[in-house]
Amino acid sequence: MIKCVELINILEIYMEDKNLNRRSFFGMVLAAATIVPFAFKSVKAQAAGCPTTPPAGKQVAKVGEGMAKSLEYVEDGKTSTNAKHKPGQNCGNCKYYNEKKAEGGYAPCTMMGMKYVTNCGWCKSYLAK
Repeated sequence: MIKCVELINILEIYMEDKNLNRRSFFGMVLAAATIVPFAFKSVKAQAAGCPTTPPAGKQVAKVGEGMAKSLEYVEDGKTSTNAKHKPGQNCGNCKYYNEKKAEGGYAPCTMMGMKYVTNCGWCKSYLAK
């Protein structure tokens, strides 16, 4: 295990090599500490994958039917061919997705008449939270 003194020495050597002062170094550390939790959250969400089993007993929006058809809803946002779709947009981070009532990666959507949609889905009514 590295002792504090050894760690400080390592940091000083790094700062000399990179021509950084302590203030710059700790500024970088603070910025990294602010960003890292968000990076891990998005990686975790991607690793979880899209849910495949809708919640039992709930009305689920079906691709190509009714409101889902008119809003060009897809169960996996990455497969959308709509020009409005941007990477990272999905039902899980949309204003209309009711996360408080989520079950197994599905939650009711205001735009779909409160039918359940997958958190990976996307439609042309997407609005960022």
